[in-house]
Amino acid sequence: MAHSYSDEHLHLLADHARTDNELGDSSDNDWNLSETTRTEEHGFVVHKDLHYYWIRLRYYVPVLTWLPSYQLEHLRSDAIAGLTVSCLLAPQGLSYAQALVKIPPIYGLYTCFVPLIIYGLLGTSRQLGFGPEALVSILVGASISEWTSRTSADNVGVLSAAEELAEKIEIANLVGLMVGLFTFLLGFFRLGFLDSVLSRALLRGFVTAVAVVVMIDLSPSLLGLDLKVDGVPAVEYDEGDSPIMKLIQTLTHLHLTHALTAVVSVLSIGFLLVTKFFKAQMSDRKWLSVVPEILVLVVASTALSQLFRWNDAGVAVLGTAAGGFVTPKIPTITLARFKFLMLSSILISIIGFVESIAVAKTYSTKHNYPISPNRELVAIGIANAVGSCFGSWPAFGSLGRSAVNDSAGARTQLAGLVTGGVILCMILWILPLFYYLPKAVCSAIIVVAALKLIEPHDFHVLINLQAWNDLSLLLLTFLTTILVSIEAGTLLSVSVSLLLVVKHTTKTRLAILGRTTVLDPKTGTLKSKFRSIHDTRRIERIEGGLIIRIEEGLFFGNTGQLMDRLKRIELHGDIGVHPGEEPIEGGQISGGQPLRSLIFDVEGVVDLDASATQTLYEICQSYKARGIIVCFVKVRKNCKPWFVRSGLYNLVGRDHFFKKINEAIEYIKREQERRTPEASQTHSDSVQASLATDSNVLIQVEQSTPRASEDETTLDVQPVGGGHRLGRSKSTNLPRNRNSLQPLRQPEFFTDSEYEADPEDEPRRRRKAQRNSDYRGRDVD
Repeated sequence: MAHSYSDEHLHLLADHARTDNELGDSSDNDWNLSETTRTEEHGFVVHKDLHYYWIRLRYYVPVLTWLPSYQLEHLRSDAIAGLTVSCLLAPQGLSYAQALVKIPPIYGLYTCFVPLIIYGLLGTSRQLGFGPEALVSILVGASISEWTSRTSADNVGVLSAAEELAEKIEIANLVGLMVGLFTFLLGFFRLGFLDSVLSRALLRGFVTAVAVVVMIDLSPSLLGLDLKVDGVPAVEYDEGDSPIMKLIQTLTHLHLTHALTAVVSVLSIGFLLVTKFFKAQMSDRKWLSVVPEILVLVVASTALSQLFRWNDAGVAVLGTAAGGFVTPKIPTITLARFKFLMLSSILISIIGFVESIAVAKTYSTKHNYPISPNRELVAIGIANAVGSCFGSWPAFGSLGRSAVNDSAGARTQLAGLVTGGVILCMILWILPLFYYLPKAVCSAIIVVAALKLIEPHDFHVLINLQAWNDLSLLLLTFLTTILVSIEAGTLLSVSVSLLLVVKHTTKTRLAILGRTTVLDPKTGTLKSKFRSIHDTRRIERIEGGLIIRIEEGLFFGNTGQLMDRLKRIELHGDIGVHPGEEPIEGGQISGGQPLRSLIFDVEGVVDLDASATQTLYEICQSYKARGIIVCFVKVRKNCKPWFVRSGLYNLVGRDHFFKKINEAIEYIKREQERRTPEASQTHSDSVQASLATDSNVLIQVEQSTPRASEDETTLDVQPVGGGHRLGRSKSTNLPRNRNSLQPLRQPEFFTDSEYEADPEDEPRRRRKAQRNSDYRGRDVD
C-alpha cells in the first residue's frame, strides 16, 4: 500500500528509521547478540537522493521553508511589527554602545543589524526580538574594562587614545566571535539541554547583582558627575575598584551633581516607568502596547536639547556619530586574549541562550509551531560569528522586544528582516540626526532596562518554600558580585553550578526494596508487590537478602561510589544512615541473618558504558568471592551486549537473570535449600508465604500453627520502619476465604497496628526510629 507523506513528516520518519529501539523489551530474555539490519520502516525505503538532501537543507535553513510559502496577507502585519520594533531597538543599541560597552554608538547599530538579518534567515522563532541585550552588553563591557586595565599597565604611554579605542572595539568583536563559535558548537553537537546547567538561584543572584552594578556605574552619567571641569571629571573610577567602592565614591561627591543633567535623568526614568505602568494597566488596548515610548523619549529629548542648547549648559550629548559600514574583517585572536575571554564568553553564551530559548518557547507555544533548541543554538552562533566580522558584539533574544513584536502583529521571520532594513537606513542616513541626544537619556533607558532584571518574585518563592540552601547560594553570588566584581561573580556562579551538577550526578540513585501485600479493589485478592522501604511502613524485607533498584543509567560519573554505597546499605540497613552510626551487629540484614543474597533491579538502567560495566563486574566478583548469590532482574535489551562482552553474564551465571523479582527470590530459596539442607528443613516448618510468579495470581498463604482457626491463616511479616530492622516478626491473622475479602474491609486490613513490632521491643524500636528520622531521605558523606 502506497503512503503519502509531507516533507516534514518524511523527515521525522527518516530520523526514526535510523533510531534503534532504546528501551527494548524488558521481558525479553534472549541474549543473542546477532542483529538484523532493517532497510524499510513505516512502509517506505529511505533513499539518499537529491530530494533527501533538499529536505535536510530546508530543515536547517528555515527561510527555504517559510519564504516560498509566504502568505501575502501577513505582509502588512509583519511590516508594521518590524517598523515598531526598529523604533525600540535603535535607541537601545545606541545607549548600550556608548554607556555599557563604551565604544562608538555606530557599533550598537551594527549589532542591531547584521546578527538580526542572519537570525531571520536561520532562526526558527517567528516572534523573537533579536539584537543587543542589556545584561550581555554589561558583561561585554566588563570584559573590555578588565582587559584594558590589565594591558594598560604594560603599555603606559605606548597606546594613543585612538589606538586604545580600537583595542576596545577589537575585544568587543572578538567576544562576539567566541560567543558565536561556542554557541554554534553547542548546537552542532546537540547540547541544547545545557541551558539547565546553571543553578536558578545562582543565576538569579548574579543577574540581580549585575543590575545593581549597572545602576552604580551609570550614576555619574545620570547625575552629571562625569562632566569634566578643567579637563578632569568630578568622579573618575579606577578600573580595579569594586562596585561598592564606586558607590561610596559617588555618594561622597553628590554635592557636585549637575542640576540640569539630574533633572533630565529623573524625568526620563519617570516617563519610562509611568508609560510602562499605564501599558500594564490598559493591556486590553492593543494600540497602546505598540507605542514605542523609548523612541518618543529619544526624539523629544533630542529636539529639546537642540532647541534649548543643553550642551552649552553642560549637559553631555552624543555628539558626532559617523555612519556607514566598516570593512568586514575577522577579529584577531591571540592565545592571551582567548584564555582571558573564554570564561566570559561561555557565561554569555549560556545566559543569552537561556533567555532566548525561554522567549522562543513561550511564543511558539502561544502560536502553536515547533522550535528546536539545537537549531536555535546554531542560528544564534552563526549570527554572532558573522556579525563579529561587521563590528558587532554578541546579540540574543529579548523578552521585551519579543513582546512588542508579537503585540504589533508579527507572523513570520520577515518582521525581523524588516527591522533590519530600517536599522540599515539609520546606519546610512539617519544616525547624524542624534547629535544632540543627551547621554543622560541613554543612561536612563539602560537603568529602566536593568530594573526589569530584578525579580523579587524569585526571592519570595525561595522564602515561602523555605529553600534556605538555594537562598544562601543566591545571596553568596549577589554579595560576591557587589563586593568584589562582576568577574568574580561570573566565576563563582559558573564554578558552583558545575560543582553542584557534578555532586548530584556522581551519586547513583538507589532504592532498597521490600515486599508488601496490597488488596486489589477489583478482585478482592491479595497481591505481592515490591516497594521502596521508605514508601510505606508495611514492608517485609527479604530474610538475609537485599533487593536494590538502580533508578538511572550507569556511566563513569555515577559508578565511582557505587561499591561504597552498597557497603553502607549492608552495614547500616539504609543509605541515609550517617556512617558514624554503629553498624548492624555482624553486618546482619533482615531476620538477624548476614547478607546471603543480592538482587539488582536494573529496569531503570537505560544505558551503560565501559566504566560502569567494569564497576558492576568488580562488585559482582567481590560478592561472589564471599559466597553471596547475585541476581539481575529486568535487564534491558540494549544493555545485554555489555553484560555478555564484559564477561559479567558468565560471572554471575546464565541462570541468574530473571524477568521478575519473584522469580529471583524463588530461585534464591531453592539455591539456599540446596546449599544448606538442614536449614532448609527447619525453614520449611516455619510460617512462609509462597510468592506467585504472576502478579495476577492470588497469594497463597500456608497455615503454620494449629492456633489459627480453619477460616484463618497467618502471614509472617517482618516489619521495617524507616529503613531499619525493627526486630521479631508478628503473625497477622487474615481471612482465608477469598469471598470474604470485600473492598469495605480494606481499612481494617491496613491499620497501623497490624505491622507494629512486639511491645517488648518498643524501646529499641523507638531509639532506631529516632536515629533514622535524623537522616532519612538524604545521603550523608
